[in-house]
Amino acid sequence: MVASNVEKEFDTQLNDFVKANVMIVGGTGVGKSSLVNCVFGKEVAKVGSGKPQTKGINVFDNKGSPVVIFDTEGYEIFDGEIDNSNFKTVVLAEVNRRSKLDLKDQIHLFWYCLSVGNHRITEYDIENIKSLKRLGVDLAIVLTKCDIEEIDDNDEGVTSKVFKEILSKEGIDLNNIFETIAEGDENLEIDKLIEWSVDRLTDDDLRAAFVGAQKKSLTLKNREANKIINLATIAAAGAGGLNPLPLADSLILVPIQTGLAIKLASIYGFTSLGEKVMDLLKAQVVSLIGKQIATSLTKFIPIIGQFINASVAGSLTLAIGHGLKTIYTIAYTQHLETGKEPDWAYLFNGIDLDALFSEAIKKKKEE
Repeated sequence: MVASNVEKEFDTQLNDFVKANVMIVGGTGVGKSSLVNCVFGKEVAKVGSGKPQTKGINVFDNKGSPVVIFDTEGYEIFDGEIDNSNFKTVVLAEVNRRSKLDLKDQIHLFWYCLSVGNHRITEYDIENIKSLKRLGVDLAIVLTKCDIEEIDDNDEGVTSKVFKEILSKEGIDLNNIFETIAEGDENLEIDKLIEWSVDRLTDDDLRAAFVGAQKKSLTLKNREANKIINLATIAAAGAGGLNPLPLADSLILVPIQTGLAIKLASIYGFTSLGEKVMDLLKAQVVSLIGKQIATSLTKFIPIIGQFINASVAGSLTLAIGHGLKTIYTIAYTQHLETGKEPDWAYLFNGIDLDALFSEAIKKKKEE
């Protein structure tokens, strides 16, 4: 009974999980694909997998990936002449159309790429940026290929400095401009671009999706995981606080704890590893939540009595959250180092959730 409820809830929430929509604008050859691969990994925007949504917009929406990439040309070159009519008539219209849709269908982040290798910003780039801003778009300007530019005596990129001066004169916020290198160990301000992007996502699910998709910062994943755990703990405590719940009625916590498991899996990028990985993970999550709710709690009757109150509900969820965070962190690090799929059974068997729960209960009593 408990296991079937957890499994059903897992499938429902996994299918309903939202994705972060990122529109990347720039001319051919400015380094958009390299930027996407650097931030999200090559599996997000595989060569040839982009589907034309309309002229000038290719959509990369790979199954399991927490992000959808909208690859958009800022302008095209025909016979040596620049033409941005498609951007003006099609791309801007699509951005405006989506802004009126439900949140999940809107464009959530905009990155406008300018290559310092081109040594100039065209009037069309300026016009496009201003057009997006007139639509209310909070735009990041990404200066690409900064590894090939000359460095001055102050250790600053000469072309990047000129670009920033031009953009500043046009009223573009310099705090939204990021110098980047897409390849090698030194990526300049890509981490700052990622942080800027996370700060722009106010929806918890969208932020979790984006943080899960980015491959650059484990610290950022851990920070976001702590936020999600705290939110789930508060929600569980609220559910337990409405009325003390008999142990037998503790299924009310299933949606909260299952959602926590899926959101954390997304933050650490496991939803993009395929159905096999998620099916194996689901089996462990079902067992974990099912055993704790249906069986293991009876061990703590001398401590908590026959009812789950706000403190117990919150403590149990907190323990599950930190147990999962530990498991996912180990699995993420191992996957980065070896490329192998996580051994979920081994990792879950290594976590002493009872000890985590007892510790959480103790902290709650001390508060």
